[in-house]
Amino acid sequence: MKKEIKEDSRYMDNILRQYFRHLEEDPDLPASTREAWGQDLSDFAAFVRGRGRADWPEITSEDCQAYFTQLAQKDLSLRQQQLRRAALQRFFLFLEEQSLITESPLTVLEASDQGPSQILSPTELQALLAGLRAAGPEYMDELLEQFYHHLGAERGLAPLTLESYAHDLQDFREFLRQQHRESWEEATMEDFQNYLSSLQSRGLSARSRARRLSALRQFFRFLQREERLPTNPVELLDSPRLPLKLPKVLSEQEVEALLGAVDASTPQGRRDAALLEVLYATGLRVSELVGLTLKQVDLRRGVIRPLGKGHKERLVPMVPQAVEKLKAYLNEGRPQLLKGKDSRFVFLNLRGGPLTRQGFWKILQRYARLAGLGRLSPHTLRHSFATHLLARGANLRVLQLLLGHADLATTQIYTHLDVERLKSTHKKAHPRS
Repeated sequence: MKKEIKEDSRYMDNILRQYFRHLEEDPDLPASTREAWGQDLSDFAAFVRGRGRADWPEITSEDCQAYFTQLAQKDLSLRQQQLRRAALQRFFLFLEEQSLITESPLTVLEASDQGPSQILSPTELQALLAGLRAAGPEYMDELLEQFYHHLGAERGLAPLTLESYAHDLQDFREFLRQQHRESWEEATMEDFQNYLSSLQSRGLSARSRARRLSALRQFFRFLQREERLPTNPVELLDSPRLPLKLPKVLSEQEVEALLGAVDASTPQGRRDAALLEVLYATGLRVSELVGLTLKQVDLRRGVIRPLGKGHKERLVPMVPQAVEKLKAYLNEGRPQLLKGKDSRFVFLNLRGGPLTRQGFWKILQRYARLAGLGRLSPHTLRHSFATHLLARGANLRVLQLLLGHADLATTQIYTHLDVERLKSTHKKAHPRS
């Protein structure tokens, strides 16, 4: 019997690993959020095993309620409890989509006690700040509150990015508390160096450590700008050296195979054909694609106006094939998917609601398999769009505008992918070639 339970436990771990791989495919999910959810779900798995559960379908709403009660008894802040619950909600949704469970055990609880949205609403932001105030010196928390308001209200950062900042800064604040620091001004260069060393000891990658340092740099710049600090000590720290990670791209032939794998004879097929054609034609982020509204589409001019990071709108043209596929979907596919409902979103799921990033991921994987391409990241078509435009002579500044990059350095990574074009340009331009 013990052996059987042990084997079932390994099955639970395998599902968790499958879910974590799924999260890695989401380009809009900050790495710190993935790390936090990974720890939260591992803790939850250990908790339910302690209650004799050996498989995910065995978990009940009572198990979840007992888990939340335990969290409350650990003196976790309200926001921390909400984030744990959000991690479970996302995980159980994944299990439902994979047909591993028929219904989330959180459904019963949510009927009487609505769980938190994965989007930080103003109310949830206040809960986050309240949790921070309850966890440490009021002065430090007041400055954090001002910084979060600056990020959310003034810079218009995405909710998941805001959560990432909150997670990273809260971790550093806990480190300072252990060093008996009671204000941000007391943080020394040695504190920062020891903190970064502790992150490395905890097994965080160079990329994760660089992200933590970036959050600290932004926060202390804010403190300096608000005249809370005379200087910014974080500016003196060097970021960890990061290996150049080139994005995966498809060849033009592989893109044609992917687009050609769609059967556009059904409403669902017309939607999928439009999805993939528009994504490759425009290089949108997946969150921009699924969030596209009817008002942002101008078929007559052949352009769309996506709302990017920082709530910045940009104008992106479409090629004629994408316009035709989108027009066919809007006229002959979308009305059938609506099923009499009303929606401002362009792309809908089979129930007439807005398509999610997770829904698009499943669609992409289905056609990638049909085209013999294996697993693809939702960002692969965006990377392919940029690389193919650059290879055909597009200006780097124009590409920056089309992709919605705030910094040209972000766009320049695509120059590393087009080695043959660089060699050709060098050969034509160099006087001794």
